[in-house]
Amino acid sequence: MNSEINFIEKKIENTIEKYNMLKNVSAVILGVSGGADSMALLRFFESYSEKRKLNIFVAHVNHCLRGEESDRDENFVREYCKKNDINLEILRINVNKIAKESKKGVEECARKLRYDFFNELSARYDGKIATAHTLSDSVETMLINLARGTGAAGLCGISAKRDNIIRPLITLKRAETQRYCEENEIFYVTDSTNLNREYTRNKVRLDVVPLLKQLNPEFESVAERTMFFLKSDNEYLNNIAKKFLIESCISKGVYDLTSVKCEPLPILSRFIRLAVFDLLKSNVTARHIEMILNLIKCDSGAVILPHNIKVGVNKRLLCVEKVEEKLKLPRKEFAIPFKVGTVLTENKEKFIIKVLSKSEFDNLRKMQSFYAMDFDKIDVQANFRTRKAGDKFCQVGRGVTKSVKKLFNELKIPQNERDNMLILADKKEVLWINKIGISESAKVTKTTKKVVVIYSAKEK
Repeated sequence: MNSEINFIEKKIENTIEKYNMLKNVSAVILGVSGGADSMALLRFFESYSEKRKLNIFVAHVNHCLRGEESDRDENFVREYCKKNDINLEILRINVNKIAKESKKGVEECARKLRYDFFNELSARYDGKIATAHTLSDSVETMLINLARGTGAAGLCGISAKRDNIIRPLITLKRAETQRYCEENEIFYVTDSTNLNREYTRNKVRLDVVPLLKQLNPEFESVAERTMFFLKSDNEYLNNIAKKFLIESCISKGVYDLTSVKCEPLPILSRFIRLAVFDLLKSNVTARHIEMILNLIKCDSGAVILPHNIKVGVNKRLLCVEKVEEKLKLPRKEFAIPFKVGTVLTENKEKFIIKVLSKSEFDNLRKMQSFYAMDFDKIDVQANFRTRKAGDKFCQVGRGVTKSVKKLFNELKIPQNERDNMLILADKKEVLWINKIGISESAKVTKTTKKVVVIYSAKEK
């Protein structure tokens, strides 16, 4: 065997063994587009499957995004599998149409449809899904995440395996997969859109990486080592955060912050991310983490995250819950004078307002979600109402005044909720917004004598 081919195949085998990719696996579904990387993956498994007694299936998705070129790729994969007697499954789907109907981005929609198809085949044939992601892909992902702003997890690149997905080529550079194809005399197709710099990944691949290679020809190898150490550090810190999460869990979505809030930021931020992920099943942004950290710092308040996830802080408690999306209610403008007792809005929402001494407030521990303000800082002319054009708000802990409209956009408050969210405001400013928090000017301080507590009647 050609020494170059032998070296590359040994490298792939070592990756499979290192990450234990095929333990107790009898079938592998190969994602094959027809490009160099995926054809290298297919060629490797043609011989490797005989050695490991694996059943292999090829999965090809025609997204119908490139007209005749998309059909060319499908026919190429079809002919190769027919010639080499390989089981082939093809999904042909109009992604543009589906993306438009679902009001999602084309790339996002294409990825979801592709992996739904792969997962269906994985379940049908009881096998792992193998994709052709390379080290070069992983480095590009790391650079993209770095440019966009990310935590340590985003700088770890693409994982070697995740759930039922394995990436046997993840230690190979793109140049190595191309050489593997050339040495094996394997033909492949080239996606013409790979040269389009309008796509972020292409811009990184064509412009950024070559520049970095001028600084260091071994840049990809150096980046690989860096990602490895970052991943090791991140896993270590995540394990500590997971321990706090388990130990502090009172009930589903409710956590005692007493111990973890004193931990360094790398632990606390990961704790928050894991707590939200446990319910949301999707990572939150650094911006959302920062908002929740501010709530913890101030000991009270709440924010609404995407997908109607509410995160509230009440002294020692962190509460994460899924808020049911309601049908859009007709906007009802009203002004209810601020007073102690019960407030019933025009939309039949009930809120309780209590005034406590500072010592009573300090001993309060039972309520899971409430808002606290300095009673003496609330104007006697203040009203409960809905939002108005020109409303401004300076949320406690942030030190930045912005329009309520802009704040709602940043927090991704569902459109069906915005016009009916309860606000407490005087003639000068907004003092409190339900589900978001209180203003800097109304916060409880060391000099506070009386504390106003507001909470929804259903949350009592």
